[in-house]
Amino acid sequence: MKTFKIVFFSLLISSISASAQMGNNMNNMNNRVLNQNNTMPNSSPAQPTAADIEKSRNERIEGYMVKLKTALTLDDLQYIAIKNDIIAASKRMDIVMKSSNSEEDKAEEVRATQEKTEKNINSYLNAEQREKYKLFLEEKNSKKKEKDKKKKKTEENNTDVPN
Repeated sequence: MKTFKIVFFSLLISSISASAQMGNNMNNMNNRVLNQNNTMPNSSPAQPTAADIEKSRNERIEGYMVKLKTALTLDDLQYIAIKNDIIAASKRMDIVMKSSNSEEDKAEEVRATQEKTEKNINSYLNAEQREKYKLFLEEKNSKKKEKDKKKKKTEENNTDVPN
């Protein structure tokens, strides 16, 4: 009986130490898996913050203003006034696009905002600059139309290819 107790306790102790070691390995493996999941980049893109949106808007407007300043030879006062109008119009358009109105209403409001902005810009310009501005807008619109045509062609080519 004494040998039975010794064998029984030795098996018990060895099984406890084996399970304890196995438990530690499992915990380490679980921790590694959790760490890998936490350090992996999210596959979904993060929503831009208000600061990111504002920064992007300012960069876009600044690029546009540089082109406008060189094309129209604006002085500093005109530059600042036009830039402020464009920033206000851009913010207004963002608000309109986020509203719950129908697409037709949104398009109408955006068009009205653009017309108002154009009138304001024209009010800051002299006659020569107005002519240059008109040509600038026509050139910009023609480039946009060309870009849209190229985009449509590539989309058509991509859909025509059989799989």
